[in-house]
Amino acid sequence: MRRIVRGALVLSLASAGTIVVAQPSSAACAPEKPKFTLSGAKTSYRPTNIVSDFIQGPGRISYSKTKTAEASWSGSVGIGGDIGPIVAKMTASLEGSYTRGWSKASTWSYSLEIARGKTQRIRMYHASKKVKVSKKTFNTGRCTWRTAYTNKTVDVPKRQNVNVWKRENL
Repeated sequence: MRRIVRGALVLSLASAGTIVVAQPSSAACAPEKPKFTLSGAKTSYRPTNIVSDFIQGPGRISYSKTKTAEASWSGSVGIGGDIGPIVAKMTASLEGSYTRGWSKASTWSYSLEIARGKTQRIRMYHASKKVKVSKKTFNTGRCTWRTAYTNKTVDVPKRQNVNVWKRENL
């Protein structure tokens, strides 16, 4: 005779009495935070909103303005909600300190010669780090790690005030 009592299998045997055999448990594992892996870190520069007008050469562009410069992170589709933990991982494991968005109020001044036949302007770029990110999430029902995405690219500004001016052609 077989019957199930509260998750355990109970067997009644005439000569041996009752034996209780535990069934496999479906208990879930403890939750784990997602794991982010960084690879291929390279120094890069994010464009800021500090930019001159275009001029046609020969001539000189002179830019001087008091303004708040801004540069923000960019990245592959689907990682927006993960940018906080990614920035924290970058700051903890890469040289430097990183932020979702950098801004600094200052007077920005620069000048540059433009060659004959060129139409150019200058823009300030802010130092950043471009990395590939992979994310794994933990399935508590199966007690296994699952790959959410691999090799998604992010470009995150440095917290420090490190900038370069670059020419941009029309």
